[in-house]
Amino acid sequence: MTTLKFIAIATLSVCVQQVAMAAGWIRGLDVISLGENNVGGEVVQFTVREEIDSSVHCPDVTGYAVRDSATLKGSLALLTSAMVAQRKVDVFVTGTCDATGMPAVIGVILH
Repeated sequence: MTTLKFIAIATLSVCVQQVAMAAGWIRGLDVISLGENNVGGEVVQFTVREEIDSSVHCPDVTGYAVRDSATLKGSLALLTSAMVAQRKVDVFVTGTCDATGMPAVIGVILH
């Protein structure tokens, strides 16, 4: 009985860990290119020096995409500032893929 409880707890912790990795903050990224596009609506796409978070399994792992209208213009300004000033950013990845095929981002913080 103890073995079954241990297996159940171990399985649950692995599942919770995978869910936690799918969405959340990714810290200390260097923005190396930035573009604006209109794929199914206005979207900002950017690439970073670091490896792209592949836990979401999006078809396009060349960068990240910001589409949320509430944060789009502010995110564009912060990403532009980061690229020009060579500063790092933190991004909040939603755990889903954008219409562009890239991991979707809804928040950006400039260091």
